[in-house]
Amino acid sequence: MKYNNKYILLIYALMLSWGVNAQDSFQQVLRNIESNNTTLKALQEQTKADKISNKTALNLENPEVGVGYLWGSPTGEGNRKDLSITQSFDFPTAYRYRSQVVAGQNTQADLAYRQQAKEILQEARAFCVELVYQTKVYEELIERVKFARELREAYQIRFDKGDINIIEYNKTKLNLLNEEKALQICEVEIATLRAELQRMNGGEPLMDVLDTYSNYVLPLSFDQWFTMAKVNNPALELAEKEVDVSRKQEKLTKALNLPKISAGYMSERLLGATHQGVTLGISIPLWEGKNTVKHQKAQTLALQVQHKDSELQFYNNLKNQYSRASTLSGLLRDYEEVLNVSNNKSLLKKAFDKGQLSLIDYLLELSIYYDTIDEYLERERDYQLALSELQQWDS
Repeated sequence: MKYNNKYILLIYALMLSWGVNAQDSFQQVLRNIESNNTTLKALQEQTKADKISNKTALNLENPEVGVGYLWGSPTGEGNRKDLSITQSFDFPTAYRYRSQVVAGQNTQADLAYRQQAKEILQEARAFCVELVYQTKVYEELIERVKFARELREAYQIRFDKGDINIIEYNKTKLNLLNEEKALQICEVEIATLRAELQRMNGGEPLMDVLDTYSNYVLPLSFDQWFTMAKVNNPALELAEKEVDVSRKQEKLTKALNLPKISAGYMSERLLGATHQGVTLGISIPLWEGKNTVKHQKAQTLALQVQHKDSELQFYNNLKNQYSRASTLSGLLRDYEEVLNVSNNKSLLKKAFDKGQLSLIDYLLELSIYYDTIDEYLERERDYQLALSELQQWDS
């Protein structure tokens, strides 16, 4: 699909009035992959397992049961039987902070899944762009093969009549061979891309015909668009949540360094007498928790720096993609202006038919025209790949 400046401006104006982008022609493919992709299904199950694992931190420590049997000496003293049941408790505030940490960790698990899902869908979107590009190349090569075959057949007639020599005839055969081989290579590329998309679609064949690019339009203001894109980036949200969880972990670490309490039941039997009652204990936090709070604060600071770096890298990467797309958009307009006002293919054919060009000059000039079309299709593909890097952050 070719775009001119007026068309782009019209579409963007409509987009602003609707408040949404035009429908993405790849959307159905991406929806199918999101539903059928086996990697995403495995990640979903892993996310569930991680969230269950996080909740295990909320459980109390196991109670401790002790049994003692002591032989008396001398024999008349009798034997002693002891029984104790003890349950340990952290300082009360630790349970509140631990619950907050677990909730944050579960949110992290969801964000990590969203991040991985976005990466998989972006890979699929890039395959879609490549598939459209190869389809456009295929359509162009079909015409070239048809034209080269007609030329070869015409020269075969002339060769059979003795109007031209074998060298001239072989030039048309080589030209046809080159175009046919290029077409075969393109067919292989299309089959490979469709196989990749089928793999990502959980083995289900791709039923959609992808021969046009997405209608996504380059945003007019990068900074305004980036404000929205930043919100839709689960990796940045995950980095921010890691800082938040680390702060809560600081509070939990402090609470865990406070005295622990233990309570239980104890009984003692000796020579027919039984002694029983409750027990209470308290730990003295002297050595075990040394430097743990200090370490957690350092961890929080490191995560804050990483979060800022992630946001900066994200901004710079998207800014580069935006600049690349903007530059390619200008190049495409230049190509379109030239290709729309001058059809060198038909002009060359007329000059060749009138005998103004020799066969070798005709094929040479035709290859230059074909190279221009190939260059345009490649730049259009690059432009769409740059757009796809931006488009993924719109939702």
